[in-house]
Amino acid sequence: MRSDVPLATDYSSGALSKDNPEEFERLRLLEAWGDPDTHAVMRTVGLRSSWRCLEIGAGAGSVARWLAGQCADGSVVAIDTDTRFCGEQVRSNLQWRAEDVRSVNFPAGSFDLIHSRVTFCHLPEREAMVAIAARWLAPGGWLVIGDPMCMPAAGSVHEPIRRFFGALETGWHAQGSDMTRWAQTIPSQLARVGMRDIGVLTRANCLGKTGAYGRLAFANLAQEGAYLVQRGLLAQPDVDAVIALCRDPGFTDLRSITVYAWGRKAG
Repeated sequence: MRSDVPLATDYSSGALSKDNPEEFERLRLLEAWGDPDTHAVMRTVGLRSSWRCLEIGAGAGSVARWLAGQCADGSVVAIDTDTRFCGEQVRSNLQWRAEDVRSVNFPAGSFDLIHSRVTFCHLPEREAMVAIAARWLAPGGWLVIGDPMCMPAAGSVHEPIRRFFGALETGWHAQGSDMTRWAQTIPSQLARVGMRDIGVLTRANCLGKTGAYGRLAFANLAQEGAYLVQRGLLAQPDVDAVIALCRDPGFTDLRSITVYAWGRKAG
């Protein structure tokens, strides 16, 4: 298989680009699946009405809007390189900022809570950004990061899964994403920059399941599959084989573990 279309070298032009006509709906499915765990983690750290919050990687904006309601006496700044799906700024304490978080410079101590979900894994400078985010926190503030730890494609017993996700690993690597190793290190990364009271929540995600994750998985497969075929990493029958497997009620395959970790800045 060959293609004259090169692999994307950054997330914004990759398989899950916001230029994809299905991306808004996929983000809504991601919210339906991920928001309950996000809300639970936020309540665990003791969310307060007065907190100043930073949301890194706003997506379609559900977490930022929820935080703005919970922190009605505080404020929420929500950053994403592309905020087209975030909607209107319906709350006076919520600000959308269409910027790359790697190029902004907040004063030290600006926030009581910094949250990011499925974003740090796509930042080539992810480890440095943990230290920068810690610097932006006020003493006693919380840093909360959630990312997927994908199972190595080679470990699956299903050949179509090995082919599909092996090709996807090549695509992720080309754009600087780490979907296999990074999430495992998040608790240690937080400890290394001085966070205390570190907590962890994990959730296993299996292909072949129904419900919120099943709907998200099908959306991911459709967009990622189209990208991999366009770039010459797979043929369409390879994509069709994976989708057929996922529709089989007797099939299941552990594909990722969501790792949420949080820590408090001393002071």
